[in-house]
Amino acid sequence: MKPIGVVICNYNKRDFVLECVQSVLESREQNFDIFVVDNASTDGSVEALKNTYKEEITILANTENLGGSGGFNTGLRVVRDRGYEYFMCLDDDALVDENAISVLYEYMESHPDVGMAGCRVYHRQMPEYIQQSGLMIDFEHCTAKTIGADQLEDGTLPDVIECDTVATCAVMVRGSVIRDTEAGIMPEDNFIYWDDMEWGHRIRLAGYKAVTLADAKALHQMGANVKRPNTFINYYMWRNRTNFFMRYTPEEQMEQMSVQILGAFFDAMYESMFREEHNIMQTLAYAYQDAVSGTRGKAKDYQILKNDANDDKLIAYIQNKKSYCILEEGQEEDAMYLRNFFEKYNSSMREAPQQEAEVVFRLCPYIFQQRSISQEEILIDGERNCIITEEDREAVDNYQYSKWLYIYMNQGTFLAAAKELRQKK
Repeated sequence: MKPIGVVICNYNKRDFVLECVQSVLESREQNFDIFVVDNASTDGSVEALKNTYKEEITILANTENLGGSGGFNTGLRVVRDRGYEYFMCLDDDALVDENAISVLYEYMESHPDVGMAGCRVYHRQMPEYIQQSGLMIDFEHCTAKTIGADQLEDGTLPDVIECDTVATCAVMVRGSVIRDTEAGIMPEDNFIYWDDMEWGHRIRLAGYKAVTLADAKALHQMGANVKRPNTFINYYMWRNRTNFFMRYTPEEQMEQMSVQILGAFFDAMYESMFREEHNIMQTLAYAYQDAVSGTRGKAKDYQILKNDANDDKLIAYIQNKKSYCILEEGQEEDAMYLRNFFEKYNSSMREAPQQEAEVVFRLCPYIFQQRSISQEEILIDGERNCIITEEDREAVDNYQYSKWLYIYMNQGTFLAAAKELRQKK
């Protein structure tokens, strides 16, 4: 019996998953079996895998897309029931260094208190930049913080980083933790997103550590920076994040959690209203309702709508402008993206000194938190929310009062729903 069961979850990424399998097969450590779970792909993935790696892998073909957690669990159940000592999870678009699996395996063999060990993951398109080296769950602000995100690899991060959880794109988990504790396999009813956050948290609640190792290197494909066709991410990210903090926040922080989560929902919906993104706002409403009611699993078809995210207001405003100036206010990266945006939608508009520019844009962290608004400049934030018209100014003026009213009206029922969820956990 080999000690490591490698589970690769694939959905419509034929070329990527073939490369992923090949990278595993080229590992220095060969003490593993590979199980590729296919989530009902329609791009010929299963046929390509059979033709290329007929003898080297086991293919587990689902008849429907079970999401990231459901897909991984198809393989994890097999690995669990066959008694493998370690489970290795890999995304279909990940590549592991030849030493990665052996580094993870040897570290976990010598550190029995570690339940989850992950690779240091680099951007596939920019391999000199770190994508993540573990995640920390921030219960104060009800979010997750990625360690090393987009950081140039300069050797400053520790070789071993203890964290709260590790993304499942490249992680090894101790089999006994899955079999013998309440951590179990991945939380399948998330469907996708925040499932790895919850899994890692469960492993830590079971008394084990989570770490990432610099010597275990992996590459992972970044999501394309394009407008997505629907509100899939909006629904699952918001529902699962909210549901997580409702169930796992320490009791003494529950009131603070309710303010943070309700405030974040309000910001997202107010911003969608401001930008006239009605489908996104509707999906957020569905996500909130399902989170507080404890509804999990796959979203209903009517809850995932066409993505109507837009920059129509800003695009219309710059169409006849001849020159612009950006006052960066320390937000150099946002300024760079804004220049690229202007180039795309009005390539004839040139950048000029402030005194000569037809329009001046002043960057700020978030327009709705601004109290002093000059009519001589266009206030704009990194999400390209901007104050152009008098109606925009009124929306910003009304933001703070409306937010606290929303929190005040919903806090009682939200905390009651959270209490009920925690009793069922």
